[in-house]
Amino acid sequence: MKRTIRCAFTDLDSWPNFRPPLLEDNYEVIIDTEHPDYLFYSCFGREHYKYKDCVKIFWSGENVEPDFNECDYAATCSECVYGDRAMRCYSNDIYKYLKNGRVNILSKEDLLNRKFCNFIYGNNWCADPFRVRFFNELSKYKKVDSAGPLLNNMGFTVPQGWDPKIQFQSGYKFSLAIENSSMPGYTTEKILHPFQAHSLPVYWGNPHISSDYNPNSFVNIMNFSSVEEAVEEIIRLDNDDDAYLEKVTAPFWPYGDSFEDFQSQEKKRLLDFYDSIFNQPLEQAYRRAKYGWNKVEQSKRQRLELPQPLLSIVKSRVKRKLKGGWTNLG
Repeated sequence: MKRTIRCAFTDLDSWPNFRPPLLEDNYEVIIDTEHPDYLFYSCFGREHYKYKDCVKIFWSGENVEPDFNECDYAATCSECVYGDRAMRCYSNDIYKYLKNGRVNILSKEDLLNRKFCNFIYGNNWCADPFRVRFFNELSKYKKVDSAGPLLNNMGFTVPQGWDPKIQFQSGYKFSLAIENSSMPGYTTEKILHPFQAHSLPVYWGNPHISSDYNPNSFVNIMNFSSVEEAVEEIIRLDNDDDAYLEKVTAPFWPYGDSFEDFQSQEKKRLLDFYDSIFNQPLEQAYRRAKYGWNKVEQSKRQRLELPQPLLSIVKSRVKRKLKGGWTNLG
């Protein structure tokens, strides 16, 4: 019988129906926006300040460090260690059921007889300029197909969503997987999606990426002394079938006898984190300080909270600047 938990979810930007992976599969979740026992929130708003008397769980895949003065627990990509309060997670899509971790198991012939490279991004407003720089440098060798709003050269954009993106990337030998910034621990779906599409990721971002994925299963731009040197490696792989096949068929998961074994252990790790929160008496689950200077700081932050009409205006202006929309930040 599932344990019942009374929850609210807020500050999730354009994903109001988002639920942390495996949560509803393993708990009976009752939505209570007025008096929840547990609040899941992210970094896309300030509504969470309105919730005081509940256990607060910060959930984010962005390049932000959790503030443990505000939350009791955090599940993020941060490498911070803080007792039972912090968990570092893979991208949510790692929990999808895929045989051998791939959407399609392609033959050697199919892996080789594909288009060159793709680039699917909507954001250059708050992304490191390296993303565009690398696209331009690699494009000197062959056309890189850009099917997102950024630098689009296809005449169409790939629809949003996991399935359209994976299906598109599966038609390419290489996929540019360049994060919005380079920060230890900051690994997103940008490298996972090419793995799942059985396209070889060309990655830049987390300097510790080889701890998350098998370093022999992707091209790590950060291992090269220059952009030009990294491009030369891609050219070499594009023209050496054996070397390319060795890399693109290598297991991408970092441990375990199979992807299913790795995934099973990652699921257990996440469920253990949930259990550590929900399987204790509610009054014992609180971790953040409620009194002392932290109470003073929380009061200050609540007074500085943007009124919702003003917050809507700010988001609207950012949407217009991005053109691709608030949800096209990747």
